[in-house]
Amino acid sequence: MIWWAEQPGRARDEQIAIGELAELHPWLTVVGTRLDERFSLVFDFDLEIDEKAIPLSLHYPELFPDAAPSVFSRDGQRLSGHQYGSQGELCLEYRPDNWSRDVTGAMMIESAHRLLSSEKETGRPAPSDHHLSVAQSFRHSALRFFYSADTLEGLSRIGPANFAEAEIHEQTTAKTFVAELSQIGPKTAPIWEAEAKRGGETRSLPGIILRTTEKLNRPCKDLAELRALLWSNGLGNLATEIANDSELKIVVLFDGERPHVVIVFSSDKERKLIEYEAIFSEPEHERLDAEYQSLKDAKVAIVGCGSVGSKIAVQLARAGVTTFVLIDGDILASGNLVRNELDWRSVGVHKAPALSARLNEINPHCVVDARTNPVGAQESGVSASATIAAIKACDVIVDATAEPSVFNFCGAIARRFEKPLFWAQVFGGGAGGIVARLRPGVEPPPLVARQRIENWYRDQGVPWTDDGPSKPYSDHADDGTPLVADDADVTVIASHLSRFIIDYLSRPEASQFPYSTYVIGLKEKWIFSAPFDVRPVDLGEGERWGEKTNAADKEALEAFLSELLASDNDEG
Repeated sequence: MIWWAEQPGRARDEQIAIGELAELHPWLTVVGTRLDERFSLVFDFDLEIDEKAIPLSLHYPELFPDAAPSVFSRDGQRLSGHQYGSQGELCLEYRPDNWSRDVTGAMMIESAHRLLSSEKETGRPAPSDHHLSVAQSFRHSALRFFYSADTLEGLSRIGPANFAEAEIHEQTTAKTFVAELSQIGPKTAPIWEAEAKRGGETRSLPGIILRTTEKLNRPCKDLAELRALLWSNGLGNLATEIANDSELKIVVLFDGERPHVVIVFSSDKERKLIEYEAIFSEPEHERLDAEYQSLKDAKVAIVGCGSVGSKIAVQLARAGVTTFVLIDGDILASGNLVRNELDWRSVGVHKAPALSARLNEINPHCVVDARTNPVGAQESGVSASATIAAIKACDVIVDATAEPSVFNFCGAIARRFEKPLFWAQVFGGGAGGIVARLRPGVEPPPLVARQRIENWYRDQGVPWTDDGPSKPYSDHADDGTPLVADDADVTVIASHLSRFIIDYLSRPEASQFPYSTYVIGLKEKWIFSAPFDVRPVDLGEGERWGEKTNAADKEALEAFLSELLASDNDEG
């Protein structure tokens, strides 16, 4: 609905107020009222400034009076320093950031008159109450050079009128090229390396850093100016080399305060120069609790890199975990994209190595052992043994497959080597899911815990209404039918299990969770009375983990070794 049709009284009041303003002040002439091609209300008017008529238009937005009108030059002229672009709207006292419904179009016209008349009288831009954020300042910049306090420290290691070779890493996203200094000096003996590396795939570009003897107010506008600057700093040979070279090269000019960055390249048999916008990266503030520091030393095995496993891996990487073992024998299909953390770049790639690449995009310090052998499937004994060895070397085991055979496999490793096991399952149809934490000596061993969960399901006395992959844990492997659940359903369950894992890794002796298993409802279905209906499950006291031994086992071992050694002696 158009605002002036919904609120004709307000539209009439706006018209009257502008007319009364014109009667009071000879500097205002109302030219006319019209509707533009979008049926937006427009008042055309002239302001007389220093005996000159300035043609302007007041445009009312669709959301008026909840959004501010705009004042434009009717003939597309640059009128003020407080103007968005050469033909853009005037930046007035009343703007989207301070707008209120009681401000009128007449008040906007008065504001435009004050702005233009004051600038005409003083010859200077009017005082500004408008402050652009860093993001606003650079939103039209396609070439950006990010630098930090760490970068400045590295640049300061170069003495005045000296230069050094450098390596710059660049990425392209959304048609924006972002570069950062990676190291200064030869690759074999750098004098500085960046503390934080960019994650994901980057292009390595050669660079030269020049420490100038004088302060620079701006980058060099062309190659001739760059050459003159190099000559003035006693670097004539470098100036000639850059001019005669055919390869692309980034030149960082550092005056002791900030970098000015240009890229020199060849085009149409000419050497050309383009400027990067240098953007200072503000100091990072801690966004995670101090106890998360312990996560960087943890090693986590995630079996299953599908929708649940991929989200858990990414969430743990963001929380600080850097060492992973990822196991999944499946290939990512396009249909998986409805709820997997991966995207089209990984379709057709095995999930485990694809997820490994995703983790390195988030944190380039991640060390990932990605394995593509399916757990419990037909594989060589050597491959299966290597997988078991990799899993048992981890601090935490996560089963994100919801497959009974895989749970039994992970549970056997967890019990035998006394490793905590975390497990989740999403119920189909967006109904909810279950998350479980099984700690050696605290909760029951995995197979016992699973049986107690099955008993808890039965004790609720409410049968699951569907069959197939959507129902809670079953002793039967699914038939390959995809689970019906959206990304939000999966993310809720995965996030709950991630919280369980983070809680264990950051405070193993003082968990915030009184129960080890929670059944989480996301809609009114089965036992759930409403969305976010959470049911804790008491698994009871823990039983012995590890391998049980007794006196008979000890006697059998002694007999076995005695016979084995005797056989070796006979052969010798």
